[in-house]
Amino acid sequence: MTALLVLLLAAASAVDGSGRVGGRLSRMSVRARLLVGVPVIAVLGVLVGWPILHRGAWGVVVVILVAIAWLCCGLVPRTWWERLSRFCQWEQAGWGASEVGADRLDPLIRLVHAGLLLLAVSLCVVVSQPLRSQVAEMVAVIGIVVLLAVPANQVVADILAVARQSSRGSGEVVAGGCRPSLESGGQDESGSSMRGGRWIGPLERILILLLASVEAPAAIAAIVAAKGVIRFPEISRDSQGKTGQKAEEFLIGSFASWILAVLGAVTIHLA
Repeated sequence: MTALLVLLLAAASAVDGSGRVGGRLSRMSVRARLLVGVPVIAVLGVLVGWPILHRGAWGVVVVILVAIAWLCCGLVPRTWWERLSRFCQWEQAGWGASEVGADRLDPLIRLVHAGLLLLAVSLCVVVSQPLRSQVAEMVAVIGIVVLLAVPANQVVADILAVARQSSRGSGEVVAGGCRPSLESGGQDESGSSMRGGRWIGPLERILILLLASVEAPAAIAAIVAAKGVIRFPEISRDSQGKTGQKAEEFLIGSFASWILAVLGAVTIHLA
């Protein structure tokens, strides 16, 4: 059952991220993607759950409903979250409904949404029996590969954004005008951050996933070491500028990316 849930959540994440412009949603795109995403998840769940994985009707229905509920949580209008933040009086801590406060709130909302996905998969692993079949493993692999691509990039970018806001709040020096680094998948609109992370991040995670599946820890360690060597010149130039921003983003982004890859490998093993 875990394999089916992972596949449907991957499909939901593809629908959820397909119409974002600058990380935000328009009301029209929310309606359109609900009309597309719900039937796609339902049909995919039925086609994969019954004839391929041979799961019971009730189990398939529950998994489909969980995936649809997760999709709907990601498409909740931004104004609802702003009202919730005002209700919780977050504006008193500088997280209000102003444009700056809303921009700070967006990464947290997306991280909570990603946490709900992790929680749903974890509960499914606990309550369901692993199928231990090649078909279930292939279904889980497809879902994990999709999740480790663009959705994982967004998670890493949001973690970097929250870390940057935390650094600003604690009074640390942060280069003005910079967005989350491209390191390990973060998004960047300035020219001062590390380049290539939008592609390097997914490739790195998928490669680690592949090496973990064949039990090659030495190769994984070599990839980690090689990444540090390749990024060392950029980090050294940043340290000479006495900001240390790139070094911090490199560590946070890399560790977040590696953790996501490890979680993907564990999920496939337990599917």
